[in-house]
Amino acid sequence: MNFRILLKYTSLLALLAITAIMSACAREQPEQEAAPLPQQEPLPLLQQPTVPYEIELYVAGINFPTRMAWAPDGRLFVTEKGGAVRVISADGVLQPDPVIELPTNAEGEQGLLGIAIDPNFEENHYIWVYHTWSDPNHERERPWHRVVRFVEQDGVGSDPRVAWEMEDAFPESTILNGGEVKFGPDGMLYVSPGSTNNILSVVDRNAPQGKIHRMTPTIPAQPAPDNPNPDSTIWAYGFRNTYAFAFHPETGIMYGTENGPDCDDEINRILPGLDYGWRQDGLCEDNNLPPDYPERFEPPVLYYTPPISPTGIMFYTGDVFPEWRNYMFFCAYNLGRMYYVDLADDGISIETSGSVNTGYARCAVHISTGPDGNIYFTDLNAIYRVVRTGE
Repeated sequence: MNFRILLKYTSLLALLAITAIMSACAREQPEQEAAPLPQQEPLPLLQQPTVPYEIELYVAGINFPTRMAWAPDGRLFVTEKGGAVRVISADGVLQPDPVIELPTNAEGEQGLLGIAIDPNFEENHYIWVYHTWSDPNHERERPWHRVVRFVEQDGVGSDPRVAWEMEDAFPESTILNGGEVKFGPDGMLYVSPGSTNNILSVVDRNAPQGKIHRMTPTIPAQPAPDNPNPDSTIWAYGFRNTYAFAFHPETGIMYGTENGPDCDDEINRILPGLDYGWRQDGLCEDNNLPPDYPERFEPPVLYYTPPISPTGIMFYTGDVFPEWRNYMFFCAYNLGRMYYVDLADDGISIETSGSVNTGYARCAVHISTGPDGNIYFTDLNAIYRVVRTGE
């Protein structure tokens, strides 16, 4: 492999100070059949890819980037944990002023955590974000987690409107807030609020915490058609903290990263109406399921004990690395590593797995396929990309 690192990353001291924060951590809908999952083992010994690549610094000077979203014109919108949305031009220049700044509580794992570009962005200029609202009047005792839509025009955001919100189930805690908001292949809006560190809210089928929600992209959002419960936005159950999720480009099926406590970090295949097993006893059982494990719980596709804190996840859809097309990629915050997995046709078995060596740049929070076909990922104050080198 012809591999070289073009940069030297110099923020390790800042990283050590922050690592503890995140480590706890209407078209027809694609047909999704809940085939039984086999009992999975952790990833085998990771292979080093034979694909020639190198790591490039793309843009520096971003304060804890949590999510990236590409606009149709090639601009990259980036959320900062503290509440600002930044924009990078198609030729890689960071706009000095934020697009919009939302009143955000960034304590612990809270903050501005998710962003989605509307499918009709070229006509309506809508951008959707997920953040922990900071009440400027202090009229509410608990934090609130909100999906907000604003309008962007020429790098300036306006008219923020709340589409959906959820009260924190455990106000003394600032962890396990989930954070992804994304449009599915069916045009509906999906949101993954975490348990907010309250197991009782996870096992409560009517509580919004620790669920995947599917809703209409409206103000206010409404339960999407064909949800398991037509009167509820809840689409799947039983999650401790689904930090991020992605849809397979061919099947449309969702896969999500799950943060366990001191065990059972997971990659889940998420299907509607299923329960993913974060139980009231809070025990670490998913990686060693007993024979009498309740049938209503869906085991993970992959698990990790001790935990690695999987964060951002994507399926590669570019042309630069055809060897990796439709591979699942995800970041491990605790290790700063980038993993890839080739799923078999059944969507659950592993054909190939490996790790991309990102050198000093850590694959910390988010990962995405860029419009140029390169792989973009975020560290704590910069965005990097994996590019192909000469054979």
